[in-house]
Amino acid sequence: MQDFNPLDRRYLNNVKSGTTWIGNSDRGNAFNTRYTLWNGGNGYSGTYVYANTSPGAFELALASTYEENALMKAEATMFAASFSPASIATAMGLIDAVRTYMGAFGSGLPNATLITTQAPALLALYKERRVALAFRGLSFYDYRRLKISEPASGGGGRPGCVVVANSGAVNTNAFIEYGYLDYWDVPDNELAYNPNTGSTVTKNPKQ
Repeated sequence: MQDFNPLDRRYLNNVKSGTTWIGNSDRGNAFNTRYTLWNGGNGYSGTYVYANTSPGAFELALASTYEENALMKAEATMFAASFSPASIATAMGLIDAVRTYMGAFGSGLPNATLITTQAPALLALYKERRVALAFRGLSFYDYRRLKISEPASGGGGRPGCVVVANSGAVNTNAFIEYGYLDYWDVPDNELAYNPNTGSTVTKNPKQ
């Protein structure tokens, strides 16, 4: 939720504040939230809807979509050109195109093209991926690619997070260290059928 701009119509059309919900506690504070989704949207015509339980009303993305492709192109454009001013301008234009496609404008959301330097551009891209591609199973790969899943000692983790504790208390400046492995070991049963000849790594050295 903290990656949304409150003037983004996708936020206004989908996010509803409510009673704090505390989920199961066997995995820390990961399932607690202060928000829920409007079922079928909140009445903003032409704006993307994240949840609709009416039969046949919701379109589930099962493969790559326009918005995912556009944001991958934005990321690749900036990194390939070492964040030159022209590449940042192109990338921010692609973010604005995604926002237009999803109906995000109209309530005062500023254009991404106002951003002209590397750090804010990367942050805008990261936040847009979180918002535009929510519930599509991509955030783990983003965290891994952007090194957020690395240990804090290696520059990973995420500062300034909003976390709801199991007690219901809200921390607005938490640091999350994810501790994810960037890839899993090759399963032993696969190695039994296809023995490794020593040409590749089958165990994650970080484990």
